[in-house]
Amino acid sequence: MVAAYINTVIVVDDDPSMCRALNNQLTILGFKVIVFHSAESLLAAHVVTTNACLLADIYLPGMTGAGLCRTLAAAGTPLPTILISGRDDQPTRRMMHEAAPVASLFKPFDQKTLLRALRRAARKPAGKYSAPRA
Repeated sequence: MVAAYINTVIVVDDDPSMCRALNNQLTILGFKVIVFHSAESLLAAHVVTTNACLLADIYLPGMTGAGLCRTLAAAGTPLPTILISGRDDQPTRRMMHEAAPVASLFKPFDQKTLLRALRRAARKPAGKYSAPRA
């Protein structure tokens, strides 16, 4: 486990194979994993976010990963967020930067890179997140 207070990773990605891979990898690492295929399905589920971090694709159908970050922060439920993308270009990097995640990862990424991002998320004390920039 990366940290005592991060034991759940909420994965939001519309790619089923990516969700399966992340679920398997994170479960093996000792995390509880909750998978959603859209931002809207996460918001509708009313998931308990205590001791959790969010791992979300920046380009989701409907609400984007950045929009999800803003919505959670506005609702008083900010989560340490790791944004992921299959695109590594200037517009994507700008969108990720403006969302103010604790880390940004570009697919494909390895386990070492994922663990480094999760450690960074674990170091964020509860209630210390700034609202993402619009």
